[in-house]
Amino acid sequence: MAQPSYVPASLHELFLLSDEIWHLAGDTAVDSSWYTKRATLSAIYSSAEVFMTTDTSPGFAETENFLDRRLHELQTMGQTLGAVSEWVGFSGRALVNVLRSKGVRI
Repeated sequence: MAQPSYVPASLHELFLLSDEIWHLAGDTAVDSSWYTKRATLSAIYSSAEVFMTTDTSPGFAETENFLDRRLHELQTMGQTLGAVSEWVGFSGRALVNVLRSKGVRI
């Protein structure tokens, strides 16, 4: 599957794999997070697979550490994005309320 002509088939298999993993993990999302979860898992899986090709540690221990770091980074990023989203929502509502208090029709 290393030839360019196999890229569509490879991407399709990667999509099916990430979808199956999320399904087995109990994911029931039906919103936009359905897509972002699968895209993120696909990126992490692909990067771990590439890392594994050069891992010479016993039992692929370095690949496991690499995967743990990527998953931790993803968790940290998700928490940060959640906090930023909350702040933006609060600030937006506050701005609307200030404008309404000044007589602006919104």
